[in-house]
Amino acid sequence: MGGLIWIVVSGVVGLVVAAAVWARVRTASAPSRIRSRDGQTMMEISRIGMAGGQLVIKGTFLGAMPATTLIRPEEAWRALGLVGIRVILAMPAFVLVGWWRCVRARSGPKPDDRAPVDLS
Repeated sequence: MGGLIWIVVSGVVGLVVAAAVWARVRTASAPSRIRSRDGQTMMEISRIGMAGGQLVIKGTFLGAMPATTLIRPEEAWRALGLVGIRVILAMPAFVLVGWWRCVRARSGPKPDDRAPVDLS
């Protein structure tokens, strides 16, 4: 019985990893934007990586100022203290909705899906 549980868990983990890889491939080249309440783009993130044990975020502030932001591990750990339990519980659905919107935006409307245009 214990072996069956591990097989099922391994299968589920494999499916989740495959879905994450597929989503990454489908939406890889699009920049991410951080917006204000009124919809203005505050920062456009073009790349996230690691360098020297720090998280490196490259982007543009307010559409004009290129910036490289470095986040040390201890600062990331402190930031986790700012995240409440409601945010943690909402995060899987938040990420799933974001993935779905990116996939739908990339596929775009097909010629047959467009609404008819009234030229009269």
